[in-house]
Amino acid sequence: MTAHDSGTGTLHTGPLTFESEAPERPHTSSGNSLRPAMVVLGLAVVILGGFAALGLLTSQPNAPVRTGTSPHSVPGSTLLAVPAAHVLSVIIKDDGPPSDIVNAVSVPAGTVRISAQDNSGASAQYDSQVVLRSDASQGALLSFFTAAMKQQGWQVFDRGPAANHPGATEVLGKLAGSDGWYWDMGAVIPPTSFSPGAPAGGWTDVTIRLYQESDQF
Repeated sequence: MTAHDSGTGTLHTGPLTFESEAPERPHTSSGNSLRPAMVVLGLAVVILGGFAALGLLTSQPNAPVRTGTSPHSVPGSTLLAVPAAHVLSVIIKDDGPPSDIVNAVSVPAGTVRISAQDNSGASAQYDSQVVLRSDASQGALLSFFTAAMKQQGWQVFDRGPAANHPGATEVLGKLAGSDGWYWDMGAVIPPTSFSPGAPAGGWTDVTIRLYQESDQF
């Protein structure tokens, strides 16, 4: 193309030049698109950290079973208590109960074991019991096990007449074990016996039953 100079009538034949602004660079959205991904990643890290911490807590080794027999008082009972490991030893197995459950069971001082029984049969859940003999009365033993179980952290959910045991009373409690299972404890206390050979105040046979619930927590 040519340009005309209006003042001289001369035509200029040089190329015309046009000034234009530099093209604007398109905006990138990479910064905005990465933000939700980072939020999701952060939440995943927090969740994984929580599971790792929970695993460490639940994988801590059990405390050793308390085997001492030194008596101690129990608020709410006139009877002295000792750890029950020595009378429960015949029903402690590799699959249970864990030591924290064993340590949560107390019996009156002077109690002796007279029998033991495995009730689990073909069931995969632990279920065993021992029968103990005490020279305390039925009423004193009911008060003792109620107070001792509460002191050891059991959630006592039943106290009173025992089902299917005429004249007997019972205390039933529930406690979470370190193995991830709930455990139940029952103390069934029949009337005090004054049979031949019993002391003047009679004796009372108490059944202590421990069993593992089918639900984990």
